[in-house]
Amino acid sequence: MKRRDFLAMGVTTAGMLAAWPVLAQTGGHKRRAAVVIGVKKAGKLPVLKGVTSGTRSVANWLEAEGFEVRCLVDDSKPVRASEIFDVIEEFVGRGTLDQLVIYFSGHGFLSGYSEHWLLSKAPDNPNEAVSLRESVELARESAIPNVVFISDACRSTPDSLGTGRVRGSLIFPNRGVARDVRADVDQFLAALPGDPAFEVALQESVAAYEGIYTASFLGAFERPDDTMVRIVNGMRVVPNNMLKSYLEREVRKRAEAKSIKLRQIPDAYVTSGETTFIGRVTLPAPQPSPVTRDVPTIVDVAGLALGRVGAGVLAAALPQLPEGTIAHAAAEIGFTTAQDAILGAPETRQFETQTGFVVSGARVTQAICNPKMRVQILTQGDGHAVAALVRVEPAGVVAGSVALGFSDGSGAVVAVLEGYIGNVVVGAGGVSNVSYIPSRNNWRWADYEQHRARINELHAAIATTARFGLFRIEGERRSRTARARQLGDTIRILKGIDPTLGLYAAYAYSDADLIDQVESVLGFMRDDLRTDLFDVAMLAGALSGSRRNDAYGPVPFCPLLSQGWNLLRARGVRMPPEVDAARDYLRPALWTTFDPGGMQILNRALLEGRLR
Repeated sequence: MKRRDFLAMGVTTAGMLAAWPVLAQTGGHKRRAAVVIGVKKAGKLPVLKGVTSGTRSVANWLEAEGFEVRCLVDDSKPVRASEIFDVIEEFVGRGTLDQLVIYFSGHGFLSGYSEHWLLSKAPDNPNEAVSLRESVELARESAIPNVVFISDACRSTPDSLGTGRVRGSLIFPNRGVARDVRADVDQFLAALPGDPAFEVALQESVAAYEGIYTASFLGAFERPDDTMVRIVNGMRVVPNNMLKSYLEREVRKRAEAKSIKLRQIPDAYVTSGETTFIGRVTLPAPQPSPVTRDVPTIVDVAGLALGRVGAGVLAAALPQLPEGTIAHAAAEIGFTTAQDAILGAPETRQFETQTGFVVSGARVTQAICNPKMRVQILTQGDGHAVAALVRVEPAGVVAGSVALGFSDGSGAVVAVLEGYIGNVVVGAGGVSNVSYIPSRNNWRWADYEQHRARINELHAAIATTARFGLFRIEGERRSRTARARQLGDTIRILKGIDPTLGLYAAYAYSDADLIDQVESVLGFMRDDLRTDLFDVAMLAGALSGSRRNDAYGPVPFCPLLSQGWNLLRARGVRMPPEVDAARDYLRPALWTTFDPGGMQILNRALLEGRLR
């Protein structure tokens, strides 16, 4: 009997789930599998030295740990997306695996806060890449208790790679959402998918790529710190949730030894528990735990910022450092500047229509909304000290979409919410935040005014943390659920849920695979706003299987946050053709921002009434 059939009979228990990764290594049959992918040459891009040797080392290690390993490397033939999918589909289809590891080494890039892996025929063939974020979504539905992604990608900026239109492929089968059997998906990445400003051009990334992350990862099982080792079923192992601090430290140390300056830190997003592991300790004596580090990272900075506003959802996996040391790091990294830009954005307390936008950081030259609303630019602003003011007259419609065009031809699509003023902050790359504040002449104002300072602090801390890719709920499922409740209490400051905070929370719940919490946010916001925000509805599964261009929602007609675009296929959401075409012109920003080409497509569709 396959495990998914067995579980469907209702006999699943938390204890059984926790034990599977252990039992797999003591039985006579291989119930762990791995797909090891190595692509040293993608299209006409430079050859990456170290890919072949690193891939071979990982494959040999996994085989020694009892994995059934399938290697897909470009030594003799190209590596194709369909080949990867076929192998994974076979493994998933067995229904008996306890653990599946996916390893990649090769060229990569970041798009919409999602890493993409380039295969042999990329970037000329836009399908010959792997979309990691979407693949993670589908992996959760594989009924394999633990799926692990390990990426040693040499990440470069999309412009330097020529990957503007590369969307990649999904490498897990689409089996539909299963609530009774959800995989714990662990992700280990050589570079945190954070602020696009940290990404480097191709020439720089290739020069620095030497497979340091792979060597560090393997080293964690050869000479781990003594605090990392656990005894599981009589074996000395390193659980997945013990790797994070070690990898940060070792990658930095190995890079310094080779005089390589890193702009990003490794990332480990682990949702499995204490008994889930990939490998055993291979040497007899673990190393003593190192002296507490005194070099704070963006993880420390984000954790402190969230803790100060009562949204401490990050796992406390790293040693505590003095606040002064972390504050200095925040200034150097750019976190403080980004946070201050949101806190210092000019406000307009009200419009006579109770609805509109205040835009700082860019001059607004055009504003187009759906045909049932009326929009007027009161002042364009100067992109610096003087903010742009855009008034919207809802005309009896509770919500809609507006395209704001900036002086350089770029622009953004945001939601119009009756009774709210959207405070839009634009930075060098695009829109960095939109805070929805009740208009002073709206019935919500009195409640907001009472909590105004706290709400503004929450907006700034959470938006800046999200910009750096770290607003997420970590830990095993029980811990994530507890942190989710804490976050829910935090964002329910007003009588409903603050639209901006609800949006960010929905993404955090979704990343943590807490489906019920996403649906709760959707319900609260729908009751209050009388409409759905596109992203929240998508994350809750309310948009799956239908084309989105309804007259009364969701709003706007596309994802508000850039990361939402990388979930459309996995969530089964079909977009109007004009919106799909505009996607190729997305800018690397936290909130959806389009280049001039994308804005021209969308403006035309709005004016002709084809988008609402």
